[in-house]
Amino acid sequence: MCLVVSVAAVNGYLAEGWAPLDAVYMVVITLFGIGYGEVHPLDDPLLKIQTIVLIVVGGLSGLYSVGGFFELVTQGEIQRALGVRRMNQDLKNMQGHTIVCGFGRVGKMLADDLRNRHVDCVIIDSNPQRVQDAERRGFVAVVGDATSDEVLMQVGVPRAAALACVLPNDALNVFITLTAREINPRLEIVARAESPTTERKLRRSGADHVVMPAAIGAIRMAQIISDGIDPHPLCSSNGHSEPTDFQVISVAACSELENKTLQEARRMLREVGEVVGVGEANGPVVVEHDEMRRLNAADILLLASDRCSIANRSARQS
Repeated sequence: MCLVVSVAAVNGYLAEGWAPLDAVYMVVITLFGIGYGEVHPLDDPLLKIQTIVLIVVGGLSGLYSVGGFFELVTQGEIQRALGVRRMNQDLKNMQGHTIVCGFGRVGKMLADDLRNRHVDCVIIDSNPQRVQDAERRGFVAVVGDATSDEVLMQVGVPRAAALACVLPNDALNVFITLTAREINPRLEIVARAESPTTERKLRRSGADHVVMPAAIGAIRMAQIISDGIDPHPLCSSNGHSEPTDFQVISVAACSELENKTLQEARRMLREVGEVVGVGEANGPVVVEHDEMRRLNAADILLLASDRCSIANRSARQS
């Protein structure tokens, strides 16, 4: 509208014999309210009316443009505020949820698996892009430092059932574990460790379980190579291998394993899974090649089994 009136005004001034530059200059100073005065006297009533229309339309167009700009800004702020309020409301309503600290490669897989198991979880990450990715996936996510008391309180650590520290930095996982344990002594804490020497520190800090993804992967690979386990089980009907589940069996809790050799334990647990590691409860789990080693009450066994074999065993038992 403003452009149409401006073109019409320029043509009107040209029709009165004004030079093109003077006509354009007159329209510009009128629209922007510069107030330099007329380029030529406006003796013609039609020119006066044209200039009045130009002033009114130009002023209204300017107000409309400014209003549209502020509407865009305020609308974004309102939507952002509503999003924060909705997220805070969701956090307040959560009880017995799981908090995942870190939404990297391991955090994403963990969060997706928890959702498949119908477990509510909240994501904490200091990277806004990762938080946006988590929100796009449908998770409740918070931008912040998981080592901060305020952030942990914000995500409801006192009401949570479990917390997973899956950051690739062992020092940060230790500090998060310390802070969370102080806030909620009953919280179940699962921590990721990259270095075997960090396991004891995490346990002393209050971690209930320590998982070393690299070590588990190495143990599984060594077991495949040394014992000839088929790395591509064909138990699924679609030809794809099923995911591997790992579980820890305590010899103290399974008394029939005590004083048995590792070879005998393998045979006894064959229906449950493959023994891929053995060690003491407070020490690292390692691949054990001495099949004649005697197990004692302080030992634990790490078992690997694919999910379809678990389902087949359950079906046979039922």
